[in-house]
Amino acid sequence: MPSDTDRGHRTPGTTPGDAGRERGPVWPVTALVILVGWCLLAWTVLVVAIDTAPFFGETASRDRYVESGMVALTALVPLALVVGLGLLAGSRWGLTLLAAPALLLVPTGLSMLDGAGDPAKAGYGRGVAWADLFADATRLNWVATGVLLVVVAAVAWWRRRRQASTRADP
Repeated sequence: MPSDTDRGHRTPGTTPGDAGRERGPVWPVTALVILVGWCLLAWTVLVVAIDTAPFFGETASRDRYVESGMVALTALVPLALVVGLGLLAGSRWGLTLLAAPALLLVPTGLSMLDGAGDPAKAGYGRGVAWADLFADATRLNWVATGVLLVVVAAVAWWRRRRQASTRADP
């Protein structure tokens, strides 16, 4: 009789704890995770573009550049949680479709934080403050972070409970 550590009798996609049980396809979960992540990315790009767009030849203020930079940088937190959720669900290489564009937010956010803005407007030389992390435009990122933390904790708890029950059943 082969043991649980023998790889010859397992079907592809099963782990030693799941020996004998088929695992469902992972691609629907990966597709859902990528769709949620792209929605967060689209919202971030939309806010950054509208905040700093030169509508009617007007240059954005320093406050707008700082706000846009913080939106881009704080979007990394929920996107990292979405990628972590995908990893917990079994997704692997498909997550690069989300992780690669998410990494582009780092140079975008940093370049926005460096933007000087219109010298004729107030706050031209102001620096970046901690309060900028929690500005109005970053609120969705923080709400999404809170919701995703709860979801990741629930999925991790459910997986741990499922693994404990499969070890207990002979």
